[in-house]
Amino acid sequence: MDPAVLGTRLASSVLSPLVKQLLTRDGPGAGLVDKPVRLSGLVTFRGEKRTLGEKEVGHLAARLVREAVQPPGEPPFPADEQEAVTAALARRLLALGDLDMDDVQAVRLGHRQLARTLREAAPAPGLATDAAYFLDSVTEWACLHILHFFTQRSTFVARTLVEQSRAQSELIAKVDTLITRTPPRDGQDTAFEARYRAHLAERHNRVTIFGLDLRDSPDVWPLDVAYLSLEATREAGPEDAHGGPQGATTVQVRAEDAFDGHDRVLLRGEAGSGKTTLIQWLAITTTGRIPYVLPLRTLIRAAGLPSPAAFRPTAGPSAS
Repeated sequence: MDPAVLGTRLASSVLSPLVKQLLTRDGPGAGLVDKPVRLSGLVTFRGEKRTLGEKEVGHLAARLVREAVQPPGEPPFPADEQEAVTAALARRLLALGDLDMDDVQAVRLGHRQLARTLREAAPAPGLATDAAYFLDSVTEWACLHILHFFTQRSTFVARTLVEQSRAQSELIAKVDTLITRTPPRDGQDTAFEARYRAHLAERHNRVTIFGLDLRDSPDVWPLDVAYLSLEATREAGPEDAHGGPQGATTVQVRAEDAFDGHDRVLLRGEAGSGKTTLIQWLAITTTGRIPYVLPLRTLIRAAGLPSPAAFRPTAGPSAS
């Protein structure tokens, strides 16, 4: 049966009074308690205030089924399965009082998940497809009204506010604990970064130029003066006049720009092609990050690659 058709047959004016009989009402002078109420204390067929027995719940289930299958229209399932569907629905309604949750948890769960929980608690094997679909649909409709009644109780809003306040207090306490366990970024860290960057500039901001025989010219030049960017190639797909791709083409970009958008890059090249110089240039021009230059020719003598904690001493002399 289509859910919309079932909703027409089981209108709120019909379903609401029947489901309401399954739930207890707030008594006179009900106080605002700070604890949610277990579902077993909210149904009329469990606990000390029980007014319904299993037989009466079965009668309510039978009325629900009769209201849904009566004409006009095609019956949602064969008539010979009506008794089995009624018994299965009664078991699911009774299972509501056995769920290990309170009203706040049930409302937070939502009517569909609550219906799924009831299906798991009271399965209905052996029903034909149409009958099983009808049973699941009417269970969802009943759960929707049940949760609505929970939220209409005079004590529910107060309990919900207390629950939210308690959860917020716990979250604040956890955040405070995390803050106390996290070492603050103090002036020592800032001072160390300044000394370390100065060390990088002193060590890497120079380049030796081979093959030039200029009179009175130094062999070592400041990198930020002598550096000429390498060029790299990458594929690009230009668009034609109509906005469609014309096919991949090769474009020239600066080598340092080719690193954009990549977390890891493998740099390969022949000896003297400028790999080391490019790495030095990236180290002294990096902003917002702390670079570590780890020469592989020195690391191959060790047993393995250094851990992040060993990056600073491996990168060069102590900057402390």
